[in-house]
Amino acid sequence: MGDFLEISLSTRDILASVEFYRKLGFSEAPVGASWKHPYTVMTDGRLYIGLHRREAASPALSFVLPDLMRRMADFEALGIEFAVSNIELHHFNELGFTDPDGRMITLLEARTYSPVHDAHLPPTLCGYFLEYRLPVRDRAASMRFWESLGLIVEQDEDSGYAQASWSGINIGLAESARRRTPELVFAHSALDEIEPLLELRGFTIQNDADGLRLPTPEGITLLLRPEAA
Repeated sequence: MGDFLEISLSTRDILASVEFYRKLGFSEAPVGASWKHPYTVMTDGRLYIGLHRREAASPALSFVLPDLMRRMADFEALGIEFAVSNIELHHFNELGFTDPDGRMITLLEARTYSPVHDAHLPPTLCGYFLEYRLPVRDRAASMRFWESLGLIVEQDEDSGYAQASWSGINIGLAESARRRTPELVFAHSALDEIEPLLELRGFTIQNDADGLRLPTPEGITLLLRPEAA
């Protein structure tokens, strides 16, 4: 799968999306000229959120895998069918396929931004990024899928919760019969203190047993949960 690059999100109003993450304390990473459409990256030094003003499957998990043309056969041998295949000489190459629940996974031949170390950035209001959580219909099938791609998959036998990990990203697999939006999950040490500040900054907040949920302009959710003791 190469190296994790970003959570890629399509947005019709990239300025509004940038402002949303800025108010949470995220910073912009330096981007290159790989894309022809407007593009920027918001980061806390661990999580990278790519904001794309274009029509595309969203959200998408994006990875960097050099020499894509040569590697296509490895994925096809696993029975993977490409929903996106932009492979040409002297062009920025891109492949895309979906997981068992129809969510897009994108492979790019090179990085599209310069990473920023979290030690050089101020902390965000969200806390410590834990994982990208995907609601899945069949957890076992999702575990087999990610394992076939080389990710390390672990399951808590008591809770049934599973997580796939690889190269800077943890992917939570939460079985759900309902179609729910993916979540970016953070651990925060002072949720009671941060909630009034989020409200003052104009965020829509849902407070439930799991923690604080904030819908994003791009249609996913941020979950700020209490830090484990």
